[in-house]
Amino acid sequence: MNKKITITLDESILLKLDNEAQNQGKDKNQIIEEALTSHLNITSKEEKAKQWYEENKEAVDEYNKKIEKEGLILAEYRSF
Repeated sequence: MNKKITITLDESILLKLDNEAQNQGKDKNQIIEEALTSHLNITSKEEKAKQWYEENKEAVDEYNKKIEKEGLILAEYRSF
């Protein structure tokens, strides 16, 4: 359910918002809602995991390559 609110923005922010909405072909409400959702981390666990992986993909891939090449650290001490 959507509720209508009134907010006050600095003119420079409003100008940036107008430009961004026009560039993305979205209305200002969509841009504000997306920004707030992102800021407040209102996403599902799957979305958060996907976002984390995308942000860290390079490091994860490099770590996996290292493990394939060198094996696990302290693997000789594993009891399983």
